[in-house]
Amino acid sequence: MAKKKWQKQQQTVKMDGFRFPHQLLEDLRSFQTEMNIQVPASSYAVLLAVLKQIHVEKNAQGKMQEFNLAEWSRKLGVAYSTLHSGRIFLEKHGFLYEETLANGLPVWVLHNYREYTTPELREGQDLNYFLVPHTLLDTNIVSQFVRTSNPEAFELMFSLFNQFRHGIAKLDKKEEVSLLSQERKMSTLKSKLGKRAKAVREVLAVLQPLFEMEFIGIQFRGSQLWIQKVVFRLKLECVKENTDEFFINPLLAHFQENTQYILDGLKLRYKSRDMFDIMISFKQEVLDILKHLTDESGGDYKYTYRDGWLETFFYRCLGRFEQHIKQQQEERGRFIFRSSIGAYFRTIYRRELPHALKTIPYELLHEAKYKQYLATGEFPALQII
Repeated sequence: MAKKKWQKQQQTVKMDGFRFPHQLLEDLRSFQTEMNIQVPASSYAVLLAVLKQIHVEKNAQGKMQEFNLAEWSRKLGVAYSTLHSGRIFLEKHGFLYEETLANGLPVWVLHNYREYTTPELREGQDLNYFLVPHTLLDTNIVSQFVRTSNPEAFELMFSLFNQFRHGIAKLDKKEEVSLLSQERKMSTLKSKLGKRAKAVREVLAVLQPLFEMEFIGIQFRGSQLWIQKVVFRLKLECVKENTDEFFINPLLAHFQENTQYILDGLKLRYKSRDMFDIMISFKQEVLDILKHLTDESGGDYKYTYRDGWLETFFYRCLGRFEQHIKQQQEERGRFIFRSSIGAYFRTIYRRELPHALKTIPYELLHEAKYKQYLATGEFPALQII
């Protein structure tokens, strides 16, 4: 199996949110231009719920087993019938569909999600998505824009999120987010939103939970307020400092995607919670023990050896799991877990790890023990395995 090329530069600050594929935004724009049909606000609300659900279930293929429109209706404060019509629109025009997995479970699927999130890099650009702040769904912004049938306001919000992504990647501290800004001329806002100045200001007022706004070039002409342009700044609630000190999250995401592929191929029923259990078991039983394993000769990225070793180990365990399940299915016709799937994998990790550790060069293993002791002041777990 080909080795994954992991991220080589730590991003200190990032948007605290879920992925919105940039190409999906482009496809929506192209659809509206070519078909001369406006995507309704209710469909944008459903799309946000879908993307958040994919984030929760952590499914790299954009498939959702637990997407419940009634629950999202309560979460967003939008009538079920309204969200239902938004979903029907997305289905009718091919953005969302329902299918049945090999294990018999029905799922909702966001069309092209896998292609959206794993494209070939173009011209060195690997930012193929922007992040929508989790806090958006805790505000009344979505319900307000749906209530006023204002899809253009959704589009303005998405464009702001998209443009802020580059600046955020260069920050060293969360508090520095106030230094970033995006400007919009009032004439541009009026054109994009299709509204008069007063109605534009009402839209901006709805966005206040996420953005600080500064009005530039204010004038009073009679009883009317004139504004030349608006400066947007993200609020602190939208960002977080990256605590993934050991570059663990990209590893887990890659491993989870391949685990889902194996489970689907075996036609095993599982929920998003099962996937979480499998990954947390691997983190606790293996990653936490080896996170200090570094190779300074690997250039800027000091975890090249560790990542390659973990990849080999994980796929060996996954292969053992697959082989055992297939054998049981052939002998008994089916397989039933006596405990959780996560607990089953935890047993495999514990059984395989001691022998696998013997393949790590002594000097690297010794250095990892020493670094762990300096960092924690505790007897290294590697010492007792």
